This record gives sequence, C-alpha cells and structure tokens, in this order.
Amino acid sequence: MIFEWETEKERLLKFIKIPPKKKLEWLRQMNEFIVKSSSKRDKLIRWKLRKIL
Repeated sequence: MIFEWETEKERLLKFIKIPPKKKLEWLRQMNEFIVKSSSKRDKLIRWKLRKIL
C-alpha cells in the first residue's frame, strides 16, 4: 500500500525527465483516440472552435 503521496515538486520532476519526443507522441495518440471516439456533434463543436481561434 502507498502511505505517502508524492509532492508536487516530485511529480513535476518525474514529468520533466520524460523526453519531449515521447510527450508529443503521447499527445498525438490521445488526439487520435479522441477524434475516433467523438460523436459527430463533438467533432462539429471542435471544428467550429478551431475556426474561431
């Protein structure tokens, strides 16, 4: 069992150690998953937001 939680500083340090290329790959995979699992309505909303911004 975990009796101690990591501090915010420890957590940030852990994420800083991950290479940028790997972080970008994770983001790409998450984006692909979201697009595949979204409804037509959700896709339309995202498309409109992109158009505005």
